Amino acid sequence: MGLLDKIMNSIFNETKKVVDNALPGGKKPESTPAQPKPAQPVQQTAAPVPAAPAADPDAERIYDEDGESYVFNDTFNRDAAYFRTILFKNFGDYGIEENVSVSRFDPSAHPKCTPVTFLLTKDGRKYAFFVMALNKTNGMPYRGAKKVLDAAGIPHIHCISCYKNEESYVVNRIKTIL
Repeated sequence: MGLLDKIMNSIFNETKKVVDNALPGGKKPESTPAQPKPAQPVQQTAAPVPAAPAADPDAERIYDEDGESYVFNDTFNRDAAYFRTILFKNFGDYGIEENVSVSRFDPSAHPKCTPVTFLLTKDGRKYAFFVMALNKTNGMPYRGAKKVLDAAGIPHIHCISCYKNEESYVVNRIKTIL
């Protein structure tokens, strides 16, 4: 047993003693009696519901192709099935693979690199399409995957799953890399 293990065990044992002594009567948690339930239900009054906040003029506004805007409120949550439907409908002449590891393009790629959500292939050319969560677009896994794809000469784009992502928008985004 190493020195660090001895120190950790010592800390654990001392903490356990303190906790056990802090319990009523110095009893261990498993020996404490169960709390009796009240004979009648307790009446609770409903808390007043606050009014909905007024529209925030500083809220992030997203504009679609028609120039209409909406306030971003994270209600869309598009999953991979939504994008898969769009791909098969509009790019049926392409080979489409899902969840492709970037180690396929570089065997030395970090194992935590984000896999390509959809890999489109036609005439020997490959195109990568990622569906990402909003908070996952700037971390090492995604940035590492982009570096691998750039080195392999594979064009790539991503869509954020919680945005509106109307079909025409997604199709136009994909056409930009084809």
